[in-house]
Amino acid sequence: MVGLVVGLLIGGPLAIVLALIAGIAVGHYFDEQNAPPPSNPELFSDFSDFPTASKRPAPRGDGPMPGEHRAVETPPEDPLDRDIVALFMDVARADGELRREEVREIRRYFEEVLHADPHTVQAVGRYLKAFIAKPASLKAPASLKACQEALPADERLRLLDALYEMALADGHMQRSETEVLRRIADGLGIPDEQIQTLARKYLGDATPHFASLGLKPDATNAEVKAAFRKLAAAHHPDKFTQLGPKAAEKAARRFQEVRDAYETIRKLRDL
Repeated sequence: MVGLVVGLLIGGPLAIVLALIAGIAVGHYFDEQNAPPPSNPELFSDFSDFPTASKRPAPRGDGPMPGEHRAVETPPEDPLDRDIVALFMDVARADGELRREEVREIRRYFEEVLHADPHTVQAVGRYLKAFIAKPASLKAPASLKACQEALPADERLRLLDALYEMALADGHMQRSETEVLRRIADGLGIPDEQIQTLARKYLGDATPHFASLGLKPDATNAEVKAAFRKLAAAHHPDKFTQLGPKAAEKAARRFQEVRDAYETIRKLRDL
């Protein structure tokens, strides 16, 4: 409509057509940026068995007097719960959008680890929907700081453990997820040895494979690739054919060891 009005003010058929096309394009872009995401009732079906605040039963007691309407008080929500959900969303978005398997892991953490009441679990569902409605998790840095300050050391470790569980809910760990998990672990102030213990728990112990490449387990992805290329080139069997069968066989074994080590690390880190 705005484009049409501008075209009429300018005058001329060509100006009207161009202004109308421009108005449609701008309007379409605005709708895409501001429209809520499509509804997915299956995604949050795991939260559908709890009553909303308006349906919560009245507290037990003597009951209201005749003619009296007692208001049902809703327990206050803890802002820390929203900060924790923000960290879960940060990991979930590392490999795409939130999946139902990941939603289940989030609920399991609040129910089984935190022993949250039904009202809190219902609030978690609302937090997830609110974060999905945003184009990106803008709250994660502040939430990470809030969790680091509010949670004791053992609770922070249990939270990181739950984040690993959720990241593997779809069956594999992607490199983007490992990078987010490492950033969160550092932000929570978790000691490096505990981080490595969790990584071995969920990803397996790749220490021998790093040693085959002459590296330590905390080597960067770039260092892993560089070491593999260097060792593969140095021990390629074609370079030892002129030195006799024994030398060529020894080089072939070392070349295979290097390649197997790299393939294992590549799968663990999704390189």
